[in-house]
Amino acid sequence: MRDALPEAGPAGGLTPRLVIGIGNPDRGDDGAGRAVARGLSSRNDCVLDVRECGGEATALLSAWAGFDDVVLVDACRGAGPPGSVHRIGPEEAARVATLQHASTHSLGVAAAIGLASVLGTLPSRLAIYAIEAGHSVEGEGLSHEVEQAVREVVALVMQDSDA
Repeated sequence: MRDALPEAGPAGGLTPRLVIGIGNPDRGDDGAGRAVARGLSSRNDCVLDVRECGGEATALLSAWAGFDDVVLVDACRGAGPPGSVHRIGPEEAARVATLQHASTHSLGVAAAIGLASVLGTLPSRLAIYAIEAGHSVEGEGLSHEVEQAVREVVALVMQDSDA
C-alpha cells in the first residue's frame, strides 16, 4: 500500500482499478476507510491497486490521477446507524459534490469530485462506499459495528472487482 503516484501495470498500462481508503486511523471510526484498504492489501487474492489517504481534496486528485476506475471508501455521518454501509455507484458519484458534510472530513471527498469534474479529471468510473461512523474519538479504535462493516466492505469491493 502506498501514497505515491500511479504506477504502470502489465505491458505499460495502468492498473485497472484503484481503491483509496480515506480517513484517520487514530480517530476511532473515522479510520474505517483506511481499515478497508488494509484489509484488502492483506488478501492474497487482491489484484487491486490499494492506497490510503487522509481525505484532503488535492491528495485525492493526485492519488487517482491516471486511473479510470476508482473506488473510494470513507466514513460518513448522518445517513444511518453506526456500521451502516452505503454504496454510491458511478452514476451517482457526481451527486456527492453537492452534499454537505457527508464525509467525516467535511468536504474533502465532495470537493475533490467537484474539482475533478470542473477540471475534466474525474475518473470515468467512480464508486464510493461510505461506512456510517459512531464515534471519532482521538486515540480510540473502531467500534464493533464499524469493524463488522469494514469486513463487509472488503468483501463487497472484492466481489465488485470480479464483476
